Amino acid sequence: MTEPAAGPAPLAGVFAAAERQLVICNACRYCEGYCAVFPALERRLELAAGDITHLADLCHDCRDCYTACMYAPPHEFAINLPAALSAVRGHTCDEYPPRPPWPASRRATMAVTGLAAIAVLAVLGGAAGGSGQAAAASPYRVIAYPALLVAAGLPAAWGAAVMAWSAARYWRDTGGRGLASPRVLLAALSQAATLRNLRGGGAGCAYPGDEPSAARRRLHGLVAWGFAACVASTVAAAISQDIAGDPPPYPVLSAPVLLGVAGGAGMVAGCAGLLALRRVAHTEPAREDPALARRGRALLAGLLTLAVTGLLTLVLRDTAAFAPVLAVHLAAVVACFAIAPYTKFTHAVFRFLALVRDNAEAGPAGPGRAP
Repeated sequence: MTEPAAGPAPLAGVFAAAERQLVICNACRYCEGYCAVFPALERRLELAAGDITHLADLCHDCRDCYTACMYAPPHEFAINLPAALSAVRGHTCDEYPPRPPWPASRRATMAVTGLAAIAVLAVLGGAAGGSGQAAAASPYRVIAYPALLVAAGLPAAWGAAVMAWSAARYWRDTGGRGLASPRVLLAALSQAATLRNLRGGGAGCAYPGDEPSAARRRLHGLVAWGFAACVASTVAAAISQDIAGDPPPYPVLSAPVLLGVAGGAGMVAGCAGLLALRRVAHTEPAREDPALARRGRALLAGLLTLAVTGLLTLVLRDTAAFAPVLAVHLAAVVACFAIAPYTKFTHAVFRFLALVRDNAEAGPAGPGRAP
């Protein structure tokens, strides 16, 4: 007698908990119009671990589905999808970045990586001190340009390589195949840039309370676009120095300074606002995995530190405090570059890939809809 073929192994842990709730949601479909998660869920007859990972990162944590759910606690079904999907996202952030070949926790890996990056900065800064020929407000009076380039470039290259490796693993495990079409990539970029899925059912996020609000989406936009402006400021400074032959310091009415001020101010306002929202978001039952919540606060605090110290280098560049403030800022920059793959920052990469796959599945009919 031929034995039946073995089926897929049952899901366990956070995946099993999320699967139970997603199956109930797929039968109910009350929240179909709230975000892209529920139409994407409807396209699946069975849920594997990769599908649940994809849906978890497609979720933007607006929490509108929780406030609308008739099966939320204290109902016996105890549907708390925001908490279940955030636990899966926490697992994803742990699982995909590579670990060192020796036993080490995520925190230990981050600490060693960050300290190593700061040590590289200190060694290069000490070995190649600033130039006396540079202007008083120039960073090159503190550290020579080649040393700064290497000290910042090495951690940045490391972080980018690790995140690319993690993204490739994520794309494979969630069912991504090949490169997406230009139409799909442009649609995903548009959704990411506008934070479309933070609109919830249209009125905004039910976060931190149960009343929908656009505050979280706007604050996220300030952080995202502020970060983009800071990157653009760095690029503009590189063009001015390396192509146009105009080294720093730059006047206030210049692209590097204007972009840096706008980006830094946006990040300060956005990060401070989101941290304030998190302080009042203590609801029962919890709607976010506690470990992921701590990582979210840590990421916001790190970005806030980068923005504040960056703005201070401009404000204090003509004072004696410029050198120590610049040293703190550079240390924060190289450390953040080095540990970024082990923080919640990688979630931005995974979420974008989830948007890409969702648009590819939806086809020309549009994101979140059946082709």
